[in-house]
Amino acid sequence: MSHSLPESEHLAPMRDSTHDAAQAARTLWQASSANRANGLNGSMSSHLPSDDRRGRIDGAIGANGSIDVIGVIAAIDILDRASTLKQPAPQASHAPYASHASPEQSAKSASPFVQLPNVWPEPSSPALLSSNRRPLPARHDMTASGAESHESPASRLASNADANLNEAQRLAALRRYEILDTPPEPAFDRIARLASYILGAPISLVSLIDETRQWFKAHQGLETTQTPRSMAFCAHAILSDDVLVVPDARADRRFADNPLVTGEPNIRFYAGAPLRTPEGHRLGTLCVIDRRPRTLDDEKRGLLADLSALVVDELELRRVNLVLGDMAMRDSLTGALNRRAFLMQADRLFAAARAQQRRLAVLMLDIDHFKLVNDTWGHAIGDRVIVELTLVLRATLRKGTVIGRLGGEEFCVLLPEADAQRALQASERLLSAISNASVPGPNGPVRFSASIGVGSLAPDDADFGALLQRADRALYTAKQAGRNRVAVL
Repeated sequence: MSHSLPESEHLAPMRDSTHDAAQAARTLWQASSANRANGLNGSMSSHLPSDDRRGRIDGAIGANGSIDVIGVIAAIDILDRASTLKQPAPQASHAPYASHASPEQSAKSASPFVQLPNVWPEPSSPALLSSNRRPLPARHDMTASGAESHESPASRLASNADANLNEAQRLAALRRYEILDTPPEPAFDRIARLASYILGAPISLVSLIDETRQWFKAHQGLETTQTPRSMAFCAHAILSDDVLVVPDARADRRFADNPLVTGEPNIRFYAGAPLRTPEGHRLGTLCVIDRRPRTLDDEKRGLLADLSALVVDELELRRVNLVLGDMAMRDSLTGALNRRAFLMQADRLFAAARAQQRRLAVLMLDIDHFKLVNDTWGHAIGDRVIVELTLVLRATLRKGTVIGRLGGEEFCVLLPEADAQRALQASERLLSAISNASVPGPNGPVRFSASIGVGSLAPDDADFGALLQRADRALYTAKQAGRNRVAVL
């Protein structure tokens, strides 16, 4: 049973053969060229045809009898597609549609003021040989969380690697501020209150994004202190330097099913300005939230961005103060705590151990015959010996152990949760590690040794000074016994 296409009002009936279909299209094209040559007052469309116009052959002829060139091209397109259905699939080596006129001939017959679309593409793959239509350009939906990507696998891998590297650098920058999980601070709370008041939003947050969560350094109008990163609007805001505005979260497919939208705090409006460091890392946002849909004009976007810059200024000031404070508490040569800072830390640990009835031990160390080292090799070598001893202490003891340089070649170490026996074992490990240490000298390696005194918390110790004096007496005992050994009192 055969099926034929319906006859057009203006065209001869299309036949089953490829020749007749192509001939009908050429007849229309020639008629269009003749009318233009005779000066007919028909008009040609200067824009691309709509979808409806592409699908109608009779749209090629206007109401006043003029020929619409764009419509003719659409007619040729449809006729050729119809004729292709009747033909065997062409091979990749064959030139497609040899019956068509060349692009150069078509250009000559067109108006000099109209650029006709090219309907004779060179096929880029065998799949395109079944049609003379160009593939439609890729659509990029910028309302989604990410535009559709048509990159090659290699390009995507490179892009992912760059993104991972940037994220690692961003997280490292965040950790350098040492602010996560710290108590509230008035400077950040004030900025959050200002943002809420100026922008008329019931909720405002100073939000910081780490690997798995968003944590709030300041929060106004919201009791919680963190949420999973997967729910965080701010995780989207840190992808750009611009202020992110979501007028209605329920109408935004990125957030419509977010538990923070469908449940408490019922977010409808969100605006977040990234917290961008001087190095360009976006650590989080200053954001405002409302439970009703609304917009944010350019002036208020600018104000939110200004307030976020104030948050970054506070972060920088806080970091500088931490650095300066740390410098004031550190020995400049070794980086260990200086005497004042060590005793402050020791007093806190002593008080906690007494209150909670926990154990605490102290090691006092002294480099043996250190004056002889300086006199023989010079103070530069002596300084290197002190630095090397500090490195041995850090490498041998548990990470985070409190180490202080009390003066000259004398060091002190705090061992929480350690009694005299465990402190003795730690001291023996230290002596073994020190015996294997050396520093370069003019005539070869310069080796050194140390003596250690151990003191542990006793029930009648009134303050840390009593414990420290006991460890100091034990150190004197070790030196009197011949040095390079441990003594416990």
